[in-house]
Amino acid sequence: MTGEQFWLVSLAVASTVVVVLAVLLGFVINVLRQIDRHAARTHTAAKQIAQNTVSLWTLEQTNRDLVAIRDAARGAERAGKGGAVAAPISAVTHKVQGWLGGSEQRDDKSS
Repeated sequence: MTGEQFWLVSLAVASTVVVVLAVLLGFVINVLRQIDRHAARTHTAAKQIAQNTVSLWTLEQTNRDLVAIRDAARGAERAGKGGAVAAPISAVTHKVQGWLGGSEQRDDKSS
């Protein structure tokens, strides 16, 4: 093999390696773009989920507050704090029981 042939073979091998590396790099770039697109969609979905579920904490807090109001209304009604107080409290108690689905009423044996 002469020096000229050696350089031509070396140039051909190097060119082939460069082309193969360029193709592989193109594949890697394509996969990274797909990952980026999927990550962006996931991020958007996660933000929407967070926005949709933020009210659950508020709903739980409201539920606790309504139960406390209902219990206070029942206590005032049982204590007989007077008709002026008992009638509005009784109305609120019935509304709260309706909002809560009446499940608390079944647990309370005294009413």
